[in-house]
Amino acid sequence: MSAPLNRQAKLILLLLFVGVFCNAMIVPFMGYFIVDGLGRDPWEISIYVAIITVLSLLINRTFGERFDSGARVRPMVCISVVAFMVATITLTLYPTYWVIIGFISLCFSLSGASTSLMYSFGRSYAIEQNFNITRYNSFLRTMTSLGWMFGPALSFFIASQWGSQTVFLTAASLAMIWFLVWSIAIPKGFAVSPSPKNKSTLTSDDRAFNKGLWLAVTACLFFAIGHVLTSSALPLYFTHQAGLPTYAPGLSFTIKCFMEVVAILIAPSLMHRIGLRNALCCAALLAMPTYYILSQVQTMPHLIIGSALEGLYYGIFAGVSITFVQGFANGRMGRATSLYMNSLFLGGMIGNVSMGLIASTFSYQTAIQLSLLCAAVALVVLVLSRRSDRIISADLKSQSRL
Repeated sequence: MSAPLNRQAKLILLLLFVGVFCNAMIVPFMGYFIVDGLGRDPWEISIYVAIITVLSLLINRTFGERFDSGARVRPMVCISVVAFMVATITLTLYPTYWVIIGFISLCFSLSGASTSLMYSFGRSYAIEQNFNITRYNSFLRTMTSLGWMFGPALSFFIASQWGSQTVFLTAASLAMIWFLVWSIAIPKGFAVSPSPKNKSTLTSDDRAFNKGLWLAVTACLFFAIGHVLTSSALPLYFTHQAGLPTYAPGLSFTIKCFMEVVAILIAPSLMHRIGLRNALCCAALLAMPTYYILSQVQTMPHLIIGSALEGLYYGIFAGVSITFVQGFANGRMGRATSLYMNSLFLGGMIGNVSMGLIASTFSYQTAIQLSLLCAAVALVVLVLSRRSDRIISADLKSQSRL
């Protein structure tokens, strides 16, 4: 019988939400600021994106390994909070491109790593307190979606009314709130006891390759590529090719986010009914017709249907995938979670770059339609890797039937 959520568990959720909200205010805004605020060429955004992606992959992995080795969580999250605070204050004082490339990119990579760390911490705390793991993971993922629902909208609204500098000042102010919540949300001595599998008893097979984990991460990578390929192409497709009004992308994003949150919240029930892998297969099967419908949008009712389906399939993926990947942790939760987050980062980078190339060569509609292929690949990986479920973690077996 799982225990009810206590005060500390709710504070952890609040801490994740505030951290994601702060990062979501800045991440999509930086490209706009580099071009519109600093007057740089659009291609120079790619340099910033490449640097921050590589740094994020490395820092996520480092934090994950330290988590698995028994390092205290509180100081690592503090590093993320302070890095964000320093970066936003620096941007208000020295808003130059080379400062962004040489220093700010490192700070925002450190701040973004808090999300992966909070997922690992949240699950470990849920295990310690005997919470329902799948349910608590869905709450963690909901906080992430809510942060991304409101953060970017706030930053662009502030920029349109009072300018870019006010965005950074606001973000720095919110970082103070992030720091305050951090000071009360994480127990001072909390650390995961290193599993024997993290020490000298690690077998040669474990050292070499965790096949189930990497196959699960590969499926998530293709989900992420397809999702970003479509989400980056849709605004331009709606306004440039479908001839819809300028408010259409905003309406689509709102509907998608709302349905995503609803789907994440119902994901635990779906997991218990049909299992984690089958739930992800359902998400992939739903994604394929969704991408086709979105690529054929010509009217507002059509847009509403397509956006709702997009939120539904991605919400199921978001609500299920982290628990699915963590199930193959094999005693190394931080590493598994960092690989999961890195698959989303890498998928986002591949999706964004691919969208530009495909749209330039063919059209925005073609980019959306090719997302269907990504969903198909993810489905094939999930189906062909079913045998890897035999190595699933014992604690996950008690929470969901795979």
